[in-house]
Amino acid sequence: MPTLNEHTAQTFQEFLSFADMGQTDDDSAVWFRGTGNSSYSLSPSIHRHSSINDSTKLFEIEKKLITRFKERSVPYLTYRLEDAWELLFLMQHYGMPTRLLDWTENPLIALFFALSSARQNSAGTYDNDAAVWVLSPAKWNRCVFRHNSYQGGAMSPTESMVSSYAPSKEYQYMHEHPVALLGIHNSPRIVAQRGSFCLFGKSLQPMEQIYTANNFEDDTLKKIIIPASKITEILNKLTWMGITDAVIYPDLEGLAKETKRLFGFSV
Repeated sequence: MPTLNEHTAQTFQEFLSFADMGQTDDDSAVWFRGTGNSSYSLSPSIHRHSSINDSTKLFEIEKKLITRFKERSVPYLTYRLEDAWELLFLMQHYGMPTRLLDWTENPLIALFFALSSARQNSAGTYDNDAAVWVLSPAKWNRCVFRHNSYQGGAMSPTESMVSSYAPSKEYQYMHEHPVALLGIHNSPRIVAQRGSFCLFGKSLQPMEQIYTANNFEDDTLKKIIIPASKITEILNKLTWMGITDAVIYPDLEGLAKETKRLFGFSV
């Protein structure tokens, strides 16, 4: 079984060296996910229900959420959504609980997410390290679908092997482990953030536990830790390089966040 490699980046340059996995094409491409607390697991929002921890029940809840969202979203949309995949990705975009876990193709965007979401204490410093996860979608999917002799990379929702994960399918036919999935770019934020996703199956285990318990290739998944003492320094470096809220969130909310940071307010 593989071990989960962790690296600590003390500087922006060290982060870039760890994020560089020699990616040159779709086969060697890697994805990134930033988190403001390095102890957080790789689990989707629907797995964080306060009282339900049964995967069958959570899948049924997701179906009900999709139905409710479809019924109530009509006045706010310029066109009617009928496709279950489109509904699922749009729900994820607006913060509804789903089996989707956000990733990005851009390491700097993931680093910004990690550092900007880290919580400051009353003294204005940080108590917890931040982290950026690094995933090879090709290696991940090849292991998950090894029984199909799969040799491709990240999948599209339209591919036949992904059909068992669809919200409209029956639970018993779903795969056990998450699939690395290219999302539907149905919002400016997903485009700006170079969004990609992992869609979970039956298992409630976080991805890091699935990785260490199964026969994945080495470095399919790894973790870059940014020490709490370095968060401000590296975040300022990112901002200076033009990676800001308004770039990540190309709307008025992003502009407001960026302006608040510029004038020393917490975001």
